[in-house]
Amino acid sequence: MKEVVVMGNGPSSKLYNGKIDYACNISGMVFEPEYLCSVDPWLQFDIIRKNWGGVCLFTDFDPLPIEIEPEMLLQAGGQIPVDYDFIIHNPEQRENAVGWYFYSTGATMNIYWQDKMTVTPDYWQPKRAYVCYVPPTMTIHNIVNMESKQHTQSTMVDGQLAPSGAYALHHAASNGAEVIHIYGFDSVAGDMNTDTRGEWSEQDDDAQKVHFLEWYKTIEVWYSDVEFIWHAHG
Repeated sequence: MKEVVVMGNGPSSKLYNGKIDYACNISGMVFEPEYLCSVDPWLQFDIIRKNWGGVCLFTDFDPLPIEIEPEMLLQAGGQIPVDYDFIIHNPEQRENAVGWYFYSTGATMNIYWQDKMTVTPDYWQPKRAYVCYVPPTMTIHNIVNMESKQHTQSTMVDGQLAPSGAYALHHAASNGAEVIHIYGFDSVAGDMNTDTRGEWSEQDDDAQKVHFLEWYKTIEVWYSDVEFIWHAHG
């Protein structure tokens, strides 16, 4: 992997039509990448439900044995508080599953869940656990959380950790890539191609973009010997 391509979903994704090594989340499946990277649990759940056939790169993926029933976690002393309810996200995949894992929203809904609640308010609720069964046909690699490597306030914005795109760049660089071409990240590509990287503030731009830019800058610092080429449309 001397030279790789990481694909986002912005307009510049149309500038490249060759082999794609990395893409992110459900929308990245259309590119048929070698690796599909996702750090958001609800997007991981949907990727599993679609039974995607490529290699998935997930964070915090540690499924429980199929022999353990989800109801056991609701018992006193279990991993889910007794006043929580739970939903099976993909019951149609339960019969042949080899394992399962879950995510809980917590007692207070943070910014992660606001959009989800707007679209499907009856499904996404506080104090609820979501169980996802894992079919035997999927290849899912659990990748180590990068956040433990950087203990600064900038790693989190309203509870958000590093974006999937940053994880894709990290995985590529840590596995021998010497040149990384980045398409489809148009909202940040212009800033990454200037000499002012890392000098943003929330007053200058929206908080999420600032957060993403700081993580992309961090990856470039960690892998200073790798050439990152940010392509933008137009």
